[in-house]
Amino acid sequence: MIANMIHTKHLIYWVSISLISISCSSYKGKSDYLSKRDKMISQHEAQSFSHELTLSAQEDNLNKLMSKLQQDAIHHYKESHFFPPARNFYISKEHVESTALFELITSMPKGGALHIHTAAMGNLNWIVDRAIATPEMYVYWSEDKPNDKGMLHAYSNDALPPGYISAAELLADDDNRTRFKQYFLFDQSMDRDSVDIWGRFESVFKRLDGFVNYEGVFEDYLVHGLSLLAADGVQHVELRMPFKNLLYSTGGDDHPRDIDEFVNEVHNGLARVRESYPDFTAKIIHANLRFRSNELISSDMKTILELRQKYPDLLVGYDLVAEEDAGHTTLYHLESFLELQELNKKAKFPLDLYLHDGESNWVDNQNLYDAVMLDSKRIGHGFNLFRYPQLMDIVNKKNICIEVNPLSNQILGYIRDLRLHPAYTYISEGIDISISSDDPLIFDYEGLSYDYWHVYMAWQLDLKDLKQLSKNGIEHAALTSAEKDMALKNWERRWQLFINESIQKLSAHEN
Repeated sequence: MIANMIHTKHLIYWVSISLISISCSSYKGKSDYLSKRDKMISQHEAQSFSHELTLSAQEDNLNKLMSKLQQDAIHHYKESHFFPPARNFYISKEHVESTALFELITSMPKGGALHIHTAAMGNLNWIVDRAIATPEMYVYWSEDKPNDKGMLHAYSNDALPPGYISAAELLADDDNRTRFKQYFLFDQSMDRDSVDIWGRFESVFKRLDGFVNYEGVFEDYLVHGLSLLAADGVQHVELRMPFKNLLYSTGGDDHPRDIDEFVNEVHNGLARVRESYPDFTAKIIHANLRFRSNELISSDMKTILELRQKYPDLLVGYDLVAEEDAGHTTLYHLESFLELQELNKKAKFPLDLYLHDGESNWVDNQNLYDAVMLDSKRIGHGFNLFRYPQLMDIVNKKNICIEVNPLSNQILGYIRDLRLHPAYTYISEGIDISISSDDPLIFDYEGLSYDYWHVYMAWQLDLKDLKQLSKNGIEHAALTSAEKDMALKNWERRWQLFINESIQKLSAHEN
């Protein structure tokens, strides 16, 4: 029987090959060949994630104007043998900022940023200035613990540990300020294997924690970071952060701290952002660390599910983060995830999964199987999904959005040339993706415009693709139906305004 199955399989294969050979070799001259070639291309384009969108006359006009700028730039890059999306980001950053297309993309509505880590969304200069202006903020500046040098923390004078210097005293000096910033920012020297880069990457979070989680700073930092995104056209943000009261005071951490204190700080921060950006919204996806024990993760999931019942409008999901190839696999925590599925059946507000999976170059990383089987609503990164055609098909059918972070993938060493980023394959196969910036503070840029510019150029997208990417950030957001309807209305209004203003600007430029 097995032999017959194998024989049948091979027969089907060879029949298929024969049919392909016949269809590909039987042409009635050049015009017939070109006609069939055009048909093949059209069939491929009909699978694209944006194929259902139709551009208005105005949008089509803008698309032509932008495409000319794009093609002129690509011609220049080919002539000069320098294509920014294929080079180290820090070498080409200033050039990107000088382009007309970057100016346009900066003004473009970007829907939602669905993959942002709270501790790394701001601007380091703001942090330095705020640290200087906070008398109780100190910097560890001793050589005794080199891995801790540059660490920020607030202390009262009588509790100051050895090795710490007043931030105001240290960072007022320009040379010290420059040296201090080098412990936080990536630059063109970060051109190593992703494993080595991750070591440096995680050390930055360690240095930032004492600043971000200080109760005298947290709310202002939140307002600062979210305002940077809103100013760049981001309408909705979903933050990866621990949904716990990690805030501390200089009075010590020994007294009980209510989660309501933390939630109030978040709500106050969002209200302040909306004073300048009335349409802006944000949600939180609780993030724990994937290298922790089953027992701890199981307990954490139960706690967060309970908090979800109390704060359903703010807390929307659960994730495990940190370097994927160094931490536990997703399968390692299977029992905890299955237990959560059962608890969700009884909960008024289920705790959905938004898993970081597939952020890897390694063939033996199979976490994406589990992300799909566990019904993750979106997948963070999904970089190696291209290795699994069957999973790609399931992701497409289940309408799972991949949270793509192009520059993060390049800077962290997963891919050098963004023309080869697998996400282009995803969108050409009809899989929805959204664009995010992951940890822009550490990567030394703000907002989403840099990521959008790079994919627009690297993947040679058009305005229809940009529109779908922007819209996906709302359509795949963890919003209620009513919230999503309102967000889409606001997005449509902002998009039309962008079209009108951009046509005027480009037409004036042409004349």
